[in-house]
Amino acid sequence: MPAPRATCPNCGAPVEFRWSGAVQAVCPHCRSVLVRRDLDLSKVGEVAELPPDPSPIQIGTTGRFENDAFTVTGRIVYAYDSGTWNEWHLAFEAGTSGWLSDAQLEYSVYRQIAKPGDIPADSTLTVGQRYGLHGASFAVTTLTHAHYRGVDGELPFEYWDKEDVLFADLATEDGQLATIDYSESPPFLFRGIYVDFDALQLKNLKPVPAGPEAKTSGFNCRNCGAAIELRAALFTKTVACTSCGALQDPSDPNVLVLQTFAKRERITPKIPLGSRGHLHGHDFDVIGFQRRSIVVDGETYSWDEYLLFNREQGFRYLSEYQGHWNDIRNARGMPRQTRSGDKPAALFNGRTFDGFQTAVARTDYVLGEFPWQVRANDTATVTDYVDPPLMLSAERTPQEVTWSLGEYVPGRQIWDAFKLPGDPPPAVGVYANQPSPYAGKAARYWGLYALFVLLLLAVCAVRLLSAARENIFQGSYVFQPGTQEASFVTPVFEIGSRASNVEIEVRTNLRNNWIYLNMTLINADTGDAFDFGREVSYYFGSDSDGSWTEGSMQDSAVLPTLPVGRYYLRIEPESEASSQPISYSVVVLRDVPSPLYYLIALGVLLLPPIVVTMRSSAFEARRWQESDFGDSDDDDDDRGDSSSDSDD
Repeated sequence: MPAPRATCPNCGAPVEFRWSGAVQAVCPHCRSVLVRRDLDLSKVGEVAELPPDPSPIQIGTTGRFENDAFTVTGRIVYAYDSGTWNEWHLAFEAGTSGWLSDAQLEYSVYRQIAKPGDIPADSTLTVGQRYGLHGASFAVTTLTHAHYRGVDGELPFEYWDKEDVLFADLATEDGQLATIDYSESPPFLFRGIYVDFDALQLKNLKPVPAGPEAKTSGFNCRNCGAAIELRAALFTKTVACTSCGALQDPSDPNVLVLQTFAKRERITPKIPLGSRGHLHGHDFDVIGFQRRSIVVDGETYSWDEYLLFNREQGFRYLSEYQGHWNDIRNARGMPRQTRSGDKPAALFNGRTFDGFQTAVARTDYVLGEFPWQVRANDTATVTDYVDPPLMLSAERTPQEVTWSLGEYVPGRQIWDAFKLPGDPPPAVGVYANQPSPYAGKAARYWGLYALFVLLLLAVCAVRLLSAARENIFQGSYVFQPGTQEASFVTPVFEIGSRASNVEIEVRTNLRNNWIYLNMTLINADTGDAFDFGREVSYYFGSDSDGSWTEGSMQDSAVLPTLPVGRYYLRIEPESEASSQPISYSVVVLRDVPSPLYYLIALGVLLLPPIVVTMRSSAFEARRWQESDFGDSDDDDDDRGDSSSDSDD
């Protein structure tokens, strides 16, 4: 079906509607705001030229969301204290509409809720407060007083010249979003989710500048005159000259804050500004650097942060402390703060992050450009929560709370991504969210141990059930202590059927006495001999504590597997010369199961899981010893310090 056409009542130019449901359009020729009633257009005003727009999206861009194709038909530009953002109107192929929010290249898609239910009054809203909206629990993340900077294209309602309005942005811990628009009464409620730029499958984007237009924007430093290039010019709120260290606002010639040359010279970023690295399938430029620090018990701990920029993917951050690196981006959602045992915790995206540390972070030095106002000596209270390899950080200032999510990255991976020369600095100690090399190993080892125990018990059970326990010889004897020649040999007996072990049992009638039997098992055919001995002793009596006994009247010895053949025993008994005659018997059993070997095997199998568990515990102890919830007196080198990033 061809798109509806009309004529601008102001300039007479043709106006073609991309979306049949459009109520308002802006004439692309004279910038008149036109309201459509059927195909009759009436002019309700004019809009000035919109400010330069850094977004790669434009009217006519197409894409997909939740498997539904859409076309960008219009835009509202909002202005607030920290800049502007775009709300792109989406006309879906299925006949519905939505909004693509584009704020500093962070993207989210919203749809209006027709029956939102109870919405809190604007006077009751506070940042951090939770509200039940449309069946979910949302927390207020920001309250923004904005006005309409301009409109463009086609919109589903008359929207072009309203006064300042309040927008309340809310989020859940699993990334669901809501926005309350208080420009109307009753307010509008929109629900949405964060989306990745690539997931939208956008086409017909603004072309990437080429030739002379591709050069970065810039100006001359107002302190030293050096040329300053801006890679994220339309987002940049603060830039620090790499020549003299002067901090300035590129749009305000009156803003200039000097940093000392001596301090600038001491700090050289490990990743030079202007470097380009390949991360997450995209190229990012390093456009900013800052060194931050905290003071704990009189000791200063410093770390470095790098700001990365991509025209479509937006901003990311890298932090480095003593060779430990984190890849950081703004958290998509509002973590829910709770407790885990005796520590504070935060719930986010289905994971529980344990509280690690809270400290006041100070900005010591900056270089390059930043999309927010930054100054040396700026401070913020930073709280870190960890669930290795992730770190969730809340950065609080009197004006806002910003959450970021970092993931631990080996230094070699950073070096390879940016093609840096040499080797990365070695990691010192254990960092707050550094993955343990033993993570999961202890559980796997104990699982394997349990499996081996079951197998060993099964083998033992089979052995016990299948053992012959065959009695191949039994003899009874009396020993008269003091006899000069008491040794003797037994009749020959056979170990038949198959080779097997042999158990020799000795049973006596000892009473407060002992006997030692020196025995030799001799193969009658080969003469091979196996020497062994057994001492049996048994004592009993009573004293002030009552009756007591010591020892036993019987004992046994097990000889390892012996070959089939004919054998006999040579026995030489010994005892107290003055004792009474001692009666004893000797029993020889073939193929007798012994649990001792299975117990030894269980002990040997137990060693690996114990060792891995001890090493894992030692690693975790080093991780937590420098937190707010561990022993901080042992090793200062292991401190894992806050590394969140400020935004907006």
